[in-house]
Amino acid sequence: MSVTVEQEAYEMPADNKKVMLKIDDVHLHSCGVFSNVYKGDLREPYAKKIAIKKSWPEKGERNFEFIFLTGRERSKHKNVIQMIFAFSHNYDNKVCESYVFDYMPNTLAEVIRQKLTDIDIRLYTWQMFAGLKYLEEHKVVHRDLKPVNILVDHDTALLKISDFGSAKIIVKGKANNCYQVTRFYRPPELLQKAMEYSATVDAWSAGCILAEMVKRHVVFPGRDSAHQMKLYCRCFGAPNEQEIKAMRGERLDQELWKFTKGYGLQRLVTEITPEQLQFLKRILVYTPEKRLRGKELLQDPFFRPLFKAGAVRHNGQKVSEVITQADYKKACENEDASACRLAQLAKTDTKDQGIPNCEKSNSYENVVTRRSTLIPKEQKMAREIKSKEDNSNDDRRLGSSEDRKSENEAKKKRSTEVASAGKRSDQSSSTGVGKKSVMKSLMQHITSRHHDAHQE
Repeated sequence: MSVTVEQEAYEMPADNKKVMLKIDDVHLHSCGVFSNVYKGDLREPYAKKIAIKKSWPEKGERNFEFIFLTGRERSKHKNVIQMIFAFSHNYDNKVCESYVFDYMPNTLAEVIRQKLTDIDIRLYTWQMFAGLKYLEEHKVVHRDLKPVNILVDHDTALLKISDFGSAKIIVKGKANNCYQVTRFYRPPELLQKAMEYSATVDAWSAGCILAEMVKRHVVFPGRDSAHQMKLYCRCFGAPNEQEIKAMRGERLDQELWKFTKGYGLQRLVTEITPEQLQFLKRILVYTPEKRLRGKELLQDPFFRPLFKAGAVRHNGQKVSEVITQADYKKACENEDASACRLAQLAKTDTKDQGIPNCEKSNSYENVVTRRSTLIPKEQKMAREIKSKEDNSNDDRRLGSSEDRKSENEAKKKRSTEVASAGKRSDQSSSTGVGKKSVMKSLMQHITSRHHDAHQE
């Protein structure tokens, strides 16, 4: 159901500057465990398409995501999402906060499923690393870089890094949580439980995303942490003593030492060109500080086709309209001297610096929503369940002999069931009876296999 919204809000990053928003065609865009996202057409104070993220933070909670997205104490960057307005409402004893952003129609995950041109792959890669350079200058590590957290407008090729729920200011020498980054994009040092790390973890994730843009599928689909590390070792070979020391994690599982020589990335990504392969080999390396990133990467010859005079995309759009001369110059400059201000802000006590309460007007009262994402109690339960599931999956170690034995027994049992079901099917076909019961048996078997695969 679509409604028109008139809503008092605060303009960001300016504090306490009220504006009246008039938004047409507001409707639910997507639901999640932590928030709902709406889309609409902003009419006042100016016209543009917007997205509105609605969430229920714990009382008094001011996490780093909020501080970062408001844009306070930092300059804007075109490849990093930023809040433009914010407002909040009280519902009983809970506060609902809404953040307004520029609307981006696609995620990179959606676009990857298409066959991207070579120019678009380079274009999205350059913008992704330009955004990461900006974050590293501000001492910010994203810690959950993946295609679904990268927003794009494929018509204009603009890319923005989003979802800073796991982001953090990293202080050198200070321990951090190693259980970060979605597994398929998790760097080897975090798999080895390193507590000290830097922005180089994001560089590894970005390298995996580039490989995925080429392949159009996840390149390292690990079942758990142990299997994820095994996939890396199979591809790149087991890290040597020097590389293990550089990762600052635990010692490598003995079973992984047998992968002394990897079969290479080209075996996994068969569509990769020699130029793409050589470029990726400089990013996906075990020693964190040796990973290509920053202005060195942005000036790499790999991107030369983007900056040739008259370079265009498949739709005829000029590349110079996406990455301007000013963008390139800024990306190749040294660290911004004012970048440390954000780190200083994050150190202050910000628990009570929420968005002041706004008048309701006729906000979301008539917008159809999925109730479970709006009720704080249910939302908290969903977070806890998801956290337990993730921890349970990562506690498994399929590399052990006991796990392999149970896995083989399960496969043997499935094969026996398939043969038995097939035999019954042949018998019923010859007699012309019992077809329904055989089909039911087969469907139950397929469902059981699907359930087992999900559990694994």
